[in-house]
Amino acid sequence: MKAKWAFAATTVFLSVWLSFFVLAIGVAEENERSIIKTASMGLPEEVQKMRAIFKEAVGVKVAAEADYLNQVSQDAAQRLLSLGESAKQSQYFLYVDRNPNKQIAWVGFFNASDGSVAIIGLDKISSGNEKRKGFFITPTGVFKNSPEIIGYRALGTKNEKGWRGLGAKGSRVWDFGWQKTKKKGEERLIRLLVHATDPIFGEKRLGKTDSKGCIRISSKLNRFLDYYGLLDKSYEAQKDDKRISWMLKPNRQPVLFAGQYLLVGDSA
Repeated sequence: MKAKWAFAATTVFLSVWLSFFVLAIGVAEENERSIIKTASMGLPEEVQKMRAIFKEAVGVKVAAEADYLNQVSQDAAQRLLSLGESAKQSQYFLYVDRNPNKQIAWVGFFNASDGSVAIIGLDKISSGNEKRKGFFITPTGVFKNSPEIIGYRALGTKNEKGWRGLGAKGSRVWDFGWQKTKKKGEERLIRLLVHATDPIFGEKRLGKTDSKGCIRISSKLNRFLDYYGLLDKSYEAQKDDKRISWMLKPNRQPVLFAGQYLLVGDSA
């Protein structure tokens, strides 16, 4: 009799536990769906489309924890909001984390309606390696892509080591002018560029500090930013000016919410 009672009690316990477990899984899945839905709520359709395009065109080569993404997203939002009037417009931007242990760039979208930031996609980069002679740490801050300092395109020429330092011929070079940095406590000036690197030798080195102070990006991210004009707001506004129009590709597909800012932070 006692054995039957014990068996019945165990059966009830297992049944209740199983029901709770199934319910917990359902709640977890619902929370995950809710998070994904919330991340997309209030975003223009174009932004959601750009996420899919980024995944296909650039790929998914970087995995990042939620806490880290929240940290850098908040930093990006604060930097953009500090611009005042410029933060009143929704826009795309490029964020670079110079942290030697991260070396990540991500394309983001700033939603002016609520001051939030959405991440479009992440990729590996290389920022300045200050430990090498003649090399400098990449400066942090907010930098504007403006026709006042017109960028250029790589010629694809090789150096004595066979490197195409700015990437394959035609790769976009974004020039953010002379910027302050430091070397062994002394203030220095470097020309801050965002550019591709040698597709054979340089691409495989992305993900660690390796440059003289510029920001090296992959050829795929270079084409993505260039083709969709994510940082070309000011350029598009003056696209009829021949001094500027040559920089813009004839077959480009500029986004509606083009921005103009490079943000460089340091999560370390």
